[in-house]
Amino acid sequence: MKAFIVRRLLATVVVLWVVSVLTFIALNVLPGDVAAAIMGPQADPTAVEALRERLGLNDSLLKQYAGWIAGVFQGDLGVSHRTGTEVGDLIGGRIEVTVELGILSILIALIIAIPLGVIAGARPGTVFDYGLTFFAVLGVSIPVFWLALLFVLLFAVELGWLRAIGFTSFTDDPIANLKSMVMPSAAIGLTLAGNLARQVRASMVEVLRQDYVRTAQAKGLTPRTVITRHAFRNALIPLVTVLGLQASLAVGGAIIVETIFQLPGMGKLVIDSIFFQEVHAMQALTLLIAAGVALISLLVDISYAFLDPRIRYT
Repeated sequence: MKAFIVRRLLATVVVLWVVSVLTFIALNVLPGDVAAAIMGPQADPTAVEALRERLGLNDSLLKQYAGWIAGVFQGDLGVSHRTGTEVGDLIGGRIEVTVELGILSILIALIIAIPLGVIAGARPGTVFDYGLTFFAVLGVSIPVFWLALLFVLLFAVELGWLRAIGFTSFTDDPIANLKSMVMPSAAIGLTLAGNLARQVRASMVEVLRQDYVRTAQAKGLTPRTVITRHAFRNALIPLVTVLGLQASLAVGGAIIVETIFQLPGMGKLVIDSIFFQEVHAMQALTLLIAAGVALISLLVDISYAFLDPRIRYT
């Protein structure tokens, strides 16, 4: 098991290094001048060139990358040229919102997907099963931004139950926090639930065909007992892998949803950084998001290895 974890850790480090290189190169070869963006359109060319020299933008890409990655290891992610704030402080103040949004979204997806998938898998070919297929296709087909806007129109504008934009920290007011997060989380969670429910359904159908399940049925156990005690746990094993992939997709959904609901999270910071050409922030955010996705994948691999010992030797 230790060798398996070490291999996955080394693979994660390599992935993050490749992401850091590609991110740095991409942001430095794209059109646009960071120094000109900082100084403004009316700036004197001499002053712009002096700023480029001071920021090291005239150095080779290799030297710039070495300086940037060294700063990353020291906790120095650069400074925002728009606000003058350390990029690390900008991210630190927003990561709480995005993490909460991601956790709530996944919880909503699981609460919906697991019961629907188990029931449909236990009753294949029924109306309920066909209804789940329709729900899954609908969840995959509907864009998250459309669902978010629909929630705003229905629950904020028409019914007035929830506010359309804004965020309240959980430590300040837990009730207001949940009210501000329920629509964004539901928008992402519903788009994830379709795929997860289909996976649970397919896994349940396969598990119920196994010999040990048939043996339990032959002993006279009730269908409910067979499912809850023998089939349910094994049917959820493939869900772990799919859940890791869906959690990665939730990151992309968070960027859109946070912008729509004006949540002060990392997703909105990504949009603002692109709009204002905040190169340091874009580099740090890309690397941080990649690290989060890599960490989720690593945890999925490790948990899957615990659930299925055969994985440890692959």
